[in-house]
Amino acid sequence: MLRPALIILLTAAILFCAQICGAETSRTVSKEEIRQILKSNPELIFEALQGHEEQLYDLLQVGLEKKNKSRIREARLKQLKNPKIAELHPDRPVWGSPNGKISIIVFSDFQSATSAKADKIIHALLKKHPEVNYRFRHNPLGLHKMSLPASRYYEALALQDQAKAMKLNRMILKNRLAIKKNGTKKLDQLAEKCGANMKQLHQTLNSPQVKARIDGDRKEARKLGLTASPVFLVNGVTVTGAAPLEEFEEVLMMIRNN
Repeated sequence: MLRPALIILLTAAILFCAQICGAETSRTVSKEEIRQILKSNPELIFEALQGHEEQLYDLLQVGLEKKNKSRIREARLKQLKNPKIAELHPDRPVWGSPNGKISIIVFSDFQSATSAKADKIIHALLKKHPEVNYRFRHNPLGLHKMSLPASRYYEALALQDQAKAMKLNRMILKNRLAIKKNGTKKLDQLAEKCGANMKQLHQTLNSPQVKARIDGDRKEARKLGLTASPVFLVNGVTVTGAAPLEEFEEVLMMIRNN
């Protein structure tokens, strides 16, 4: 953090000093002379920046953001050579093109506000890139009591009808606050709205098959070292949280170019 700040401070101070020196002589002032002036008169730095604190803060934020983006991009390029590969489970719901060369697998929590936000972004991405396939996995973090029940409803309906389950998936994320407030009553309403056979759904909510899917996802998340939700694996390259659409597209381009 000090490095970009120091660069900005020194740049401003050099300009300030150059103006002072330029008023006294027409010759070019060397960097060494400016360095000595600043060393002898450090207060000039603060004089040069006085009244421009907000601009300085904005410049620092831009610098830090560029540095962070560069670091993340370098890490992802390395990850292309050693990706985090998750199981595809072709018997479970798939959005987009099932046979597409790029697979996005999310490990998510139905009650996470970030997961709900990220869901909108990922479906906007799928609309622009229908050749990509997308798969939903469970990684409830234990912070919300309705995360696990919501997972059970989704998987129980997926055993009954995958298209209806995919619809329920998005409705659960959109209605997470109502589910938090009203519990399984709201989940029943949403499942019924999706056309679920409610008797069959209630019979399979706590079945070994539903439990195995959720437990298997959580175990895989731990194996991959995923400690947050949501985490997206784009052909094994990690994108965490509700990253902007442009960031996902950058990862897609990175994969295609490498």
